[in-house]
Amino acid sequence: MKKQRPVNLDLTTIKMHPAANASILHRISGVIMVFAIGILLWTLSISLSSAEGFSQIQGYLDGLFFSFIIFGCLSALTYHLLAGIRHLFMDMGHFEELASGNATAKLIMIIWLAVSAVIGVWLW
Repeated sequence: MKKQRPVNLDLTTIKMHPAANASILHRISGVIMVFAIGILLWTLSISLSSAEGFSQIQGYLDGLFFSFIIFGCLSALTYHLLAGIRHLFMDMGHFEELASGNATAKLIMIIWLAVSAVIGVWLW
């Protein structure tokens, strides 16, 4: 039996609404935070091992690359927290309609970008 359904293999033509983008970013930020835990535990382990280890981590923190990693970790944590609060409100029955869901998705993305800019200014 052959199914006659449309197949769209060109993913660039699919337009997702803001709520879908917010959901995907929420999952991505969760994965980033899993890797961030490993990086932060590694730095904690080295910094607590000895005075030389603490100096080594301080040297890393002065570098641009490690500052970028810390920025990514804090930015992912911020987005995940904001999107998690949005999902908690949705679990309570608020903002479940398409229009309000898209509006809150846009709102958390705007707040996240603003907070990320503040984190970036604070780090550099």
